Amino acid sequence: MSSPCRVIRASNYLLLLTGYQMHWFDAQQQRYRITLPGVVNVFVLACVYAGCFAQHFQPSALLKTLQDVSPFLYDLTRLQLVLSIKVFSYAIYASVRAVGVASALTASLPLKSSPGRRRVKNEFLAYGLLCSTFVVLLCFGMYIGYELEFKLPPLKDIMIGSALFLPHLVLAGAMRFYSIFAWLARDRLQQLQAEVDELLTIGQMRTEMQLVPGTSSVPVAVTPSSMDSLLSQCEQLQQLATNFGHLFESLEHSLLLLLGINANCLLFGCYAFVYYSSTWYVLFDDRRQRIFYAGNASIYACIGCDYACLLLAQTLLEQQSIQFSERLSTALGQRTVLPKRMRRIAKDMRAILSNCFRFKFLSIWRFDVANFTLLQLLQLLIIALIVIYHYLNDAIQLANERFDSNNDE
Repeated sequence: MSSPCRVIRASNYLLLLTGYQMHWFDAQQQRYRITLPGVVNVFVLACVYAGCFAQHFQPSALLKTLQDVSPFLYDLTRLQLVLSIKVFSYAIYASVRAVGVASALTASLPLKSSPGRRRVKNEFLAYGLLCSTFVVLLCFGMYIGYELEFKLPPLKDIMIGSALFLPHLVLAGAMRFYSIFAWLARDRLQQLQAEVDELLTIGQMRTEMQLVPGTSSVPVAVTPSSMDSLLSQCEQLQQLATNFGHLFESLEHSLLLLLGINANCLLFGCYAFVYYSSTWYVLFDDRRQRIFYAGNASIYACIGCDYACLLLAQTLLEQQSIQFSERLSTALGQRTVLPKRMRRIAKDMRAILSNCFRFKFLSIWRFDVANFTLLQLLQLLIIALIVIYHYLNDAIQLANERFDSNNDE
């Protein structure tokens, strides 16, 4: 099995286990097909999630303590619960849509490996995009388990936490699915660039020899064959751009939902950290303080790792598209070197690279590193303002209570 097929199969295993997919990737037909184990797995996860969801409406010491300590955090938990049930339902629907588009994309990809170290490096990068967040989460989980002396909390508390975590785990599959296909598209662009470079070099050599007196009869290449090959590469590039654009459209709402649910998690983590550092720490011993800090840090680490993988995959795809476009521009800059028809095809390919690999959320917001980073900074600014507002409001309220108490005395 080639390297791209192994990566798709590995992502398929992971997304099946996390409940994002119900389809199995058939390597021979290069298509996804529905499978009974996948359907059963999603059904079982849905039943587990329903049981965990119901625990939020049962008497619970954990929820009661949370409500007494901070009604705002309790409200954030309820908001996360409302978002989660919508996210879980939509993630399954979006997955079914996405695998249909992905099947068209994989069917158009000649899934052959790059030679040597480049293949190993690319495959290692793909596995990093898939598993890095799970590795980070496992490290934090092992440390927290060590601090708990590997004793499980009460089952009811585990179920309450799972009701908030499971939908996030499922929805994050959309990000991994997109990242892997961005990696595949980038790999395919590298192959197309190498093939087009060879054809353009042949065309340049033939034109240069024809310009030299007495050498016009030298058969460097058969022109119709070179033209047909270049036209075929242009059609394959257009098909790749169209199919990948459809994949982005099928996943853009899932990625936006992931941004929303992550923003709520970050607000929860930042608010809890500020209040814990200022007042709540007196309620915990040293060990439980370390557990809190590790659990709080895991929120930022896992979300940051998810975003880093998404942006890395997107950046590599954009860089490869720009590199391919610049190579075509360089060839077109030599006006007397390429035949006219070959120049026209090269211009068409450059236009495809310039226009079809620029994705926008809801046709408004450009998806690239700069805009995504700006959005995150805006989210963090809003979170900071909310936390500061509540902190100052509580501080003023506490000062007023102390002032009233002094007056009474």
